[in-house]
Amino acid sequence: MLVWINGAFGAGKSSVTEEVTRAVGEVIVFDPEEVGFHLRTWVPLPASQDFQDLACWRDVVGQTCAAFERHYPSRLLLVPMTVVNDDYRREIFDIIHQSTDDVLHVWLSATRQTLTDRITRQVVWPDDPERDAEVRAWRLAQIDGAMTAERRLGADTVLLPTDDTSPRRLAERILSEAGRRTGRDSRP
Repeated sequence: MLVWINGAFGAGKSSVTEEVTRAVGEVIVFDPEEVGFHLRTWVPLPASQDFQDLACWRDVVGQTCAAFERHYPSRLLLVPMTVVNDDYRREIFDIIHQSTDDVLHVWLSATRQTLTDRITRQVVWPDDPERDAEVRAWRLAQIDGAMTAERRLGADTVLLPTDDTSPRRLAERILSEAGRRTGRDSRP
């Protein structure tokens, strides 16, 4: 099963992914952001400077997820990635659904204050304070778009509030939902 862990920056995607990995053990964690980092060195970025606006990023991400599902069907595939553009998410998921229907889309939700606090405290580039400040400012600027995207989510998404819930508890809820959908117990 593929579990796409979505949500705003600061919602807890990385922490929850670590907890699911710790609980299950043999998982594949695929970070589509790494694909974007590589594409930045290979192809010109669009005017937005956002690699998600590259059709090839969406295609590579969808194809990679589908390939992992085909070649490692017994492993849980975790994909922690913020995608707030509904068309982009559909495009990626349409590619994945050509290989599997076992897809769980999870949205980690948090209040604006929680997101702001978490992003402000997070250090991404400890050895480069200027770059760290730029990343922090960019992530803070993305909160509104993520909150708007959250209001558009459909019934195919599991919404999990993270403000007062530990990453471990969120991981348990994700594994429980994955087990319910597949008929297999995904919990340890």
